[in-house]
Amino acid sequence: MNRIFAFIAVLAAFALPLSPARAEERYVVTASWLAEIFVELGASDQIVGTGGGMDHLKPLAGKPRLPGFRQTSAESVLALKPTTLVSTTDVLDPAVAAQLRKAGVKVQLFEPEPTLAAIERRIRKVAAMTGRRERGEQVVAKFRADMASARALVAKAKTKPRGLFILSGGRRPTLVAGRGTGPANLIELAGGINVATGFDGFKPMSQEVMVAAAPQFILVNKDGLEMKDGVPVAMAAPGAQQTPAWRNRRVISLPGEYLQGFGILTPKAIRALALQLHPDLAGKR
Repeated sequence: MNRIFAFIAVLAAFALPLSPARAEERYVVTASWLAEIFVELGASDQIVGTGGGMDHLKPLAGKPRLPGFRQTSAESVLALKPTTLVSTTDVLDPAVAAQLRKAGVKVQLFEPEPTLAAIERRIRKVAAMTGRRERGEQVVAKFRADMASARALVAKAKTKPRGLFILSGGRRPTLVAGRGTGPANLIELAGGINVATGFDGFKPMSQEVMVAAAPQFILVNKDGLEMKDGVPVAMAAPGAQQTPAWRNRRVISLPGEYLQGFGILTPKAIRALALQLHPDLAGKR
């Protein structure tokens, strides 16, 4: 009986309406891994504008989209009449942030930290911001359960392949993901070994270093699979075609939403990558 009353109490807490002030908040959200939290919390209706890379979030279909990757213009944000801009420290120009605050727009910044602990902190911060703390704890609990399931799958793997991630295509320079990046951490969580350990962040890799690293697989973004002269553009990286990964045609990719940053989809990304890295996991989903 006590369990029934407790369950009813939880449902009642979720059913409480937002305060008028919270309900009137209008958010512009620039990062997909932050927008995913809004959607999971049931706050997508309050988003009035987004950044790119959110096609997988159906509740945000048709929302106005800000131009470009880095936010270098306050005008494009102000045109959407938000009360709050939710962005990240790596894309928002500090001068733009100052202009927005001067115009009366609140600015909430998040560090793009690619760790599991950071994901839970973000969920709770967005939940508090939107007045959905109880729902936030439910989302955290689901995230932990999803992570436990992903880890259980990876624990069954019998291989530990070596590889790296190449970011390319879309008129961007070809870069390799080093230490402290989302793709590098994702490789490790999926039971692989990231061989790009000589630098932090995303940087070009020389032919000599690429050949010496000898990756057994190369993970690429979707644009990196675009063909040029019969070869994926990612494989134009110096030395990439001299690796075991290319010789054995172990060039793999993931849906774009799994590579844009650590978020509540990371457990799914781990599972998807693990199934590609470890043939012995087939049938063990």
